[in-house]
This record gives sequence, structure tokens and C-alpha cells, in this order.
Amino acid sequence: MKQGYSLLLVALLSLIAGISTAEDWPTYRHDNRRSGVSNEQVKLPLSLTWVRKSKVPPMMAWSGPAKWDAYSGNKDLQSMRNFDPAFFVTVANGFVYFGSSVDNAAHCLDAETGSEKWVSFAGGAVRLPPTIDGDMAYFGSDDGYAYCVETKSGKRLWKFRATKSTRLIPSNGKLISPWPVRSGVMVEGKIAFFAASLLPWEESYLCALDKTEGMPIYISRNSGMTLQGSLLCSSTTVYAPQGRSVPLLFDASSGKQKKSVSGMGGTFCLLTDDDLLVGMPHNQKSSDNVIQIGDPSGAQAMLKFPGADRLLVDGKMAYLHQGRFLKSLNRVKYGQLQTDLTLMASQIKDFKGKLNVLTKDEKTFLKAGQNDKVSDLRGKIAEIKRAIQANEVRMGAARNALIECFGWERECEAP
Repeated sequence: MKQGYSLLLVALLSLIAGISTAEDWPTYRHDNRRSGVSNEQVKLPLSLTWVRKSKVPPMMAWSGPAKWDAYSGNKDLQSMRNFDPAFFVTVANGFVYFGSSVDNAAHCLDAETGSEKWVSFAGGAVRLPPTIDGDMAYFGSDDGYAYCVETKSGKRLWKFRATKSTRLIPSNGKLISPWPVRSGVMVEGKIAFFAASLLPWEESYLCALDKTEGMPIYISRNSGMTLQGSLLCSSTTVYAPQGRSVPLLFDASSGKQKKSVSGMGGTFCLLTDDDLLVGMPHNQKSSDNVIQIGDPSGAQAMLKFPGADRLLVDGKMAYLHQGRFLKSLNRVKYGQLQTDLTLMASQIKDFKGKLNVLTKDEKTFLKAGQNDKVSDLRGKIAEIKRAIQANEVRMGAARNALIECFGWERECEAP
């Protein structure tokens, strides 16, 4: 309960200095890359203007860690589907919006006073905040529908579901669609995207609609996946988290599945401005979290930050929460140095392998009395030893340079 309240309160506190002139936060984590970064300059100290608390804590889609995942055969796992632990908010034009998993509705509040302007009810939990685009607000619900309402009144303009089926199933004390919309609704250009998905043995749908009319541009029907957590996108690709399974990539123009980043998972994902995907490993069995940055084109993890549970990226800089510390670093320089270290370590290993062979050959030639060959070998051995030493010196310099990548490190209160 405290976690849900505090996350909502933090979002509201950030609005205080100059609400009318503050930069909008129109979608979950600010933008479709889910950067969580704003250009807004917060004036300190902040002061509390108002608070709104739910009498009931958020009713999460997945209430806790999975002790056993029957589908994948894993056990003793961390929770990696905790995408709705709070009533996250969006902010636009002096109003605050949030979705509720308690009363199955999207809410609009006056940012100056906290008074409620309107409520728009759905047939199931609204797990992510509405996306605000102009005078329209978009959200999804566990009832299987994506909704579009007017930002001024909450009047419904359209609603759409991916399947004609009206079947309902029990989940956490409620009846929901087997194809709930737990991805939110992402608006990119003239298109509203959402996913309707729950279980890998049911069909899953990635939908692209005309954002004004709510008419389908395409509905991509898939199997063997579970699309949950907020969608992300670049100019060409839609990214869909899946919890413990790898985030999936789809062509934005057609909905066709593309190559994904192996070894990644979790519903915490963000996309850097150079199209690198930030997420977690697909299985978090240890007590420590790991945040990693992967290259979708190379289908591999490039950087890993053990002990980190959240990370923000603003251009070349990365900001991470790691244990009791907040840290910043130059991720571009850090990544290049990590690559260099890996390459140099590989070269040293290769050199040592060759050195071992040459040393054995030297002993063989000495026994055979072939002194001319021994002389040649000793020259090569000396050259390889110098190469090993040079690489070791370079590695030491690279490790020192890694430390210089960090801009600051500050201790913070434990969560």
C-alpha cells in the first residue's frame, strides 16, 4: 500500500513550482521511449499542495513473485511483471490523469487543487495512465478494450477490442477478458497502438488503430507470447515487454515480428535515443537485480549493471539506482571501454595460448639440438610477452578510465 501511495505522491510533488508553465508529461514515463526524462527544471524546495489517496491500494495484475513458473519450468523467481504497483500519472495542460485498478476507471484531476474533473469507467482494471494527445485521452482496460475519451469531459469517443469474443475469466477476484489490454495505449503520429494479451497458450494481438476514428489499420495475431507492460517505439519498431520472456519487436508499419534482444526480460524497459534497449535479464533468480543495455540489431546484451534496479538515459549520460546509491556515468564511453576490456582480455588469452605452444616447442628443439630454431622461437616468445604486458598495461588504463566515466555517486535512503 505504501509503495502505491508514495509513487503517486512523488509524481504530484514534481508539479508544484509553476504548474501552468510546467512541461507536460503526456504519457507513461514521459515519452514513447519511456525515458523518464524531462527538460523541466524543478525549483527547490518543493512544498506539498495537496494529496489524493485511494482507500484501497492498487490491485496489481500479478500480486507478487512467482514461486514457480509452470510454463517455463522455473522456480524461485523475482517478480518481473510488476508494471502496475502504483497509480502512475500523466500530466497535460494543467490536469493530472491516472488509471485505477481498484475502481476500473480513468480519472482526471485539476493539477492546481487536486479536485476531480471527471471519471471515465471501463469494464475492468485500468493499469497504466491515459496517454494524452491533443484533446484526446487513450487508455486500455482488463475488459479487453482500448478507449479514447475527450480530455475536457471524459466523454467516450470510441472503444475497440481485438477479438469479438465476449468470454470472461476469473482473475484476482474480478472477471476479465482473456485478452486484457495491459500495455496501455501508445500514440505515435496518427496511430494508436495497444496489445491485447495474457497467456502464451492463448492468441495475442498487437493492434494499430486510426487514433481519431478508432478504426483498425492492422491487427497482428500471434501465438506463444504474453504482451504485458507499457509498449515502446522508435521510428520503425514497436517494442512489447513480456515479463520473464524476452521483449518482442514488431515492425510498426505492418505488425510483423522482428528479431528480438536475447537474454532480456522484465516489464521495466526503455529505449535510448540511439535505439538501444534497456531492460533486465529474462530470469532474475539471485537476490540482486541487474539492469542491462542491449542492441536489438545484434541481439545481445552490451552493458550490465549488477545491483541496479532502475536506470534513466539522457543522451550520453545514464543515471542508475544501485543499492543505496544513485550514480551517473557516461554510458557511451563506459560501453566502449567495456568492449575494449573484453577484446584485450581475449587477446591476452590468445597470446598466452600461443606462448604455451612456443615454450613447448622450445623445449623440444633444445632436446633435438636444433639451436637455430630455438633462437627464432625465443625471439617470437619475447615479442608475445611484450604484447601481453602491453595489453595488461592498457587494461589497467581502461579500468582507471571506467572510474572517470562516473559523474557522481551519492548515497540515498534505502527504499
